[in-house]
Amino acid sequence: MTARLRAAAHPQADRPGSSVATVRVGRQGIYDGGRHLVAYELLFRAHGGTSADLSSGTEQDHATSQVISATFGDFGVEQIAGDKPLFINLTRGFFTGELPVPCSPRQVVLELLEDIEVDEELLAGVDRLRALGYRLAVDDFAGEEARLPAVRRADYVKVDLADTGERFGDVVALVRAHNPSALVVVERVEDDAEFARCAAAGCDLFQGYGLQRPVTLESVSLTPSQLVCLRLVRALTGSDAPIGEIEQLVSSDPGLSLRVLRTVSSAYAGTREEVSSLRQAIVLLGRRQLCSWVVLMLLGGVTSVDTEQLTTVLARAGACARLAPSDADVAYTVGLLSGVATVLGLPEDELVETTGVARSVRAALLEGRGTAGRALRAVLSYEEDDPQRIGEAGHAVYEVSRAYLAGLSTAMTAVEAVLDQG
Repeated sequence: MTARLRAAAHPQADRPGSSVATVRVGRQGIYDGGRHLVAYELLFRAHGGTSADLSSGTEQDHATSQVISATFGDFGVEQIAGDKPLFINLTRGFFTGELPVPCSPRQVVLELLEDIEVDEELLAGVDRLRALGYRLAVDDFAGEEARLPAVRRADYVKVDLADTGERFGDVVALVRAHNPSALVVVERVEDDAEFARCAAAGCDLFQGYGLQRPVTLESVSLTPSQLVCLRLVRALTGSDAPIGEIEQLVSSDPGLSLRVLRTVSSAYAGTREEVSSLRQAIVLLGRRQLCSWVVLMLLGGVTSVDTEQLTTVLARAGACARLAPSDADVAYTVGLLSGVATVLGLPEDELVETTGVARSVRAALLEGRGTAGRALRAVLSYEEDDPQRIGEAGHAVYEVSRAYLAGLSTAMTAVEAVLDQG
């Protein structure tokens, strides 16, 4: 876990009008009978606080979207949970298909909240998600007959020890009778005595203050522009938008580009697939999955963009690509990541860790190796007005100046286009 991913004792205030925002999610461990950590539950954390008070369905959908987007796009799954499952509370719209579930089923467990009506539409959505490989947890089951059809489909059933009180044993027995294969997760285990009682009752997993208090994790994020997101939705839902147009839209917003790279890193963690360019990441993610992420970003309310920062990042990326025409995609990605690290104030090695890019990108960004690495060194030296270091990178000053001015011109045009088409 990196230094930027930490418990938020004094949350940093977001800067008004800035494209840099603070992202928070809560996390609480789930343990087995031997008190070994086996999973995490992710919790929404409101800005500046450690809990959420969400009354409307819209607010709940918004919160869920933020949790999913932050978990897979801002933090990276491996930073939050390693290889352990992640339990995520979903509202009704995610189960019925009104809202996209953009994360792959590999590492998530979808929690069906207690206030969601279990009807034919809901069950059809559950069956569809299970057919896709998603695991289901029924949250806060207290013996309600109307929820038994969901219990019978569940991989996990969560029972709140405090809410069920003296009926706890009967509720657990009811779960066993209707779904013997489901794992029973006890919530709100406060002390050792309660842990022992629940273990004796044959429960499988345990969650509560007696094992771990929730921790709020905090990171900084470069927020994607809502205007770019809207244009991307239009392009992605069309039938003939070429990959080049999609790439151009994604690359026009560094924050969105970073989320795409991080999301693909999470999805392909543990495989041999390496991501060496933004285009490759878009292809691997796929149009439907990318569109799902863009919809969630819009739902999460990311709206602001600092045009000066945006222009600087895009100019750096464009200049790198022009100085390394034989490896332009990698060079653009390297310049983009370098610029994002500058804007966020993150060490480049920390940013590389969270994006999971290919070794060639890592070597270019961190060590200045290869044609892309030399291009980046030359561009950074140009920005610092250091002609000697430009020459040491293997480029002439006039060559870098011409590439940078061209990159700056293209960046300004791209930013203006984004603003004009809002």
